[in-house]
Amino acid sequence: MARKTYQELEELKKKFKVSRLWSWSRVNTYKTSRYEYFLKYVPPKEKEDRADCIYATLGGLSHDIIEKFYRKQITYKDMIDYFEDSWLTANIADLKFDRNNKESNENISKKYYYNLQHFFKNHNVIKHNMELEKFLTIKVGKHMFMGYLDACFRDSEGNFNIIDWKTSSIYKGAKAQNECGQLLLYAMALNQLGVPVNKIKIGWDFLKYVNVKVCQANGKVTTREIERYELGSKLQSNAKMWLKKLGYEDKMLEYLDALIQTNDIKVLPEDVKQKYEISDCFVYVDFDEQILNDFENKLISLVNEIVTKEAEYEKTKDDKVFWDTFDEVKAESYYYATLCGYSANLHLPYKAYLEELEKNKNGNDLFVGVGSEVGGSNDGMLSWLDQL
Repeated sequence: MARKTYQELEELKKKFKVSRLWSWSRVNTYKTSRYEYFLKYVPPKEKEDRADCIYATLGGLSHDIIEKFYRKQITYKDMIDYFEDSWLTANIADLKFDRNNKESNENISKKYYYNLQHFFKNHNVIKHNMELEKFLTIKVGKHMFMGYLDACFRDSEGNFNIIDWKTSSIYKGAKAQNECGQLLLYAMALNQLGVPVNKIKIGWDFLKYVNVKVCQANGKVTTREIERYELGSKLQSNAKMWLKKLGYEDKMLEYLDALIQTNDIKVLPEDVKQKYEISDCFVYVDFDEQILNDFENKLISLVNEIVTKEAEYEKTKDDKVFWDTFDEVKAESYYYATLCGYSANLHLPYKAYLEELEKNKNGNDLFVGVGSEVGGSNDGMLSWLDQL
């Protein structure tokens, strides 16, 4: 679905009698970093000066391939070719997984490549009719939000499944609860369109992973989330047990080696292979009307806070209104180093954080100046510390 034009969005603002259409990405930027919000959204606005991060690019490319497939613009077999071309393009652009460490970047790159390659070769097709990139408007208090829902389908039980395709690491437990804001916002949209809350399911399909139902020796079945590139290694112990039980001990090492080399259970004997069921890694988040109401109230409070800070800045022209504290930057330091579109040249709280780290680093060297204090023939008496 084509994105709304500027004129169409202006007409929507008139329709809803609001001066602004909010988006989840906008408020989420503020949640991550107030100063990044300031740079990105507060006039005169600053253009991002770091465009070498591959994560957003690969996420967008993966979304695009999946959408093309479900719109029947490409075939199942075409997906892997599109992915290979997209990967090549990303590498030519010299995009990075880790901006600061070449070895780490290469290791992450290899794993990402295999994981996504495996997904596009083995994706479990959703058989239900899919609504893709559906444009939604959501009333949140007196504010209006807009967004494009990745995918939605109605399952055989009549539930509306809101799905977001994710190329990131998997969310579990508290992390999943903390990261589901956009999904809750879209659940609000469906609810406002008349879908009962108890008929809405929200979750992600984590492309890098598979769900594996594993049959244990006692007959119980457990479900494990395994990163695609290490499927063969993670199933070694269980496969070894079944190969012994089912009479393949004489060829066990051969089968286990093949499982490692191919990363595919197809190399196992049929009766062993049947002990596993592999599918895409869907992670759903439980919610109810109370959770949805609490989320709406928090979102209203957050938007009101942003509006207040914008008004304060308009009066003072002091960017400290949006300043992130040292501890806040520290908590998101990986994000600033790896994912943020702004470098320390523009993101001043991050620059201050790095300068403080450098100052503390230099100031905490216990033996700075020790040689000059000891003097003469004793200058090297503490040289053994270099070996620690």
